[in-house]
Amino acid sequence: MSKISLVQLNAMDTAAFTKVLFGVYEHSPWVIAEAARYRPFSSLNELQASCEAAIDRAPHEAQVLLIQAHPDLAAKLDQLPHLTEFSQSEQSKAGFAKLTPAEIDELRAELMSYRLRFGHPFILCVTEHSAEDVLPILKRRMQSEPNVEKCNCLSQITRIGWHRLCSILENPHEPSPI
Repeated sequence: MSKISLVQLNAMDTAAFTKVLFGVYEHSPWVIAEAARYRPFSSLNELQASCEAAIDRAPHEAQVLLIQAHPDLAAKLDQLPHLTEFSQSEQSKAGFAKLTPAEIDELRAELMSYRLRFGHPFILCVTEHSAEDVLPILKRRMQSEPNVEKCNCLSQITRIGWHRLCSILENPHEPSPI
């Protein structure tokens, strides 16, 4: 994927801006379209803050749909074509393929229990955690109240978005002259 500068991104119309950042928020381009309204951004931090604000301002139903748009961790191979390129890459790098069959079975059972309890997939930024980290975190978060867990998921989605934005933008940590 070729990288783009923040100056170029700021100059795009909303449709192009949203297209370039498609997939940053899993099958939820509304986050990027809403954030685009607050351009120009002088830094990646400003763009990220605008995306987070869009999620925070969204109605409960939209937030739940954003969470539900994410794939289950350790997705089965037959699910891979339905994942965004970002999700395919992130799950591969996290090392799920290196888990033993018994570990995968336990993880899938816990993920199913989580989904039954909360009504949505377990969200964890696997760019910041390895496959071995997932089960203990999952078991701890299973004890959360539903509203707390919804907030945990949205927080993880913003972490995922941050890493994805960094992968798209040239020199993501340099300020942009506006």
